[in-house]
Parts: sequence; C-alpha cells; structure tokens
Amino acid sequence: MVNIVLNGKEITLESDMTVEEFLLKFGFELKFIALERDYEILPRNMWQEQTMGLGKKYEVVEFVGGG
Repeated sequence: MVNIVLNGKEITLESDMTVEEFLLKFGFELKFIALERDYEILPRNMWQEQTMGLGKKYEVVEFVGGG
C-alpha cells in the first residue's frame, strides 16, 4: 500500500503506479495540468517513469481557459 496526500486529501493506493497511470485513473486531462511533488514541479517527461511512491505530497493544478 502507498499513502500519499493529493491536494490536501490523504489517499491510500493498493499498489504503486506511475504518475501518469495515477493521473489517468483519477480522471485528469494530462495536457491541462501541472504536477508538484513534495514542493517541486515534476516535469511531464518524467510522468511515465516516476512512481507515486517516490513522493508523499502532491498538488495538481488544472489550467482553465476563459476570460
């Protein structure tokens, strides 16, 4: 089991997964978000290789258009 905090909410994952798998599983539109892991931006090109278990605190920022 992997315990993380996502946007201030504690989440327990049954097993570790890549960052990209996690984001897709939870319904995030990948091209419209940025991800911070333990207070540092995690570059998009690392999402397929990095696992969620490597961090403890995540913040997802969604970009919204409008005016």
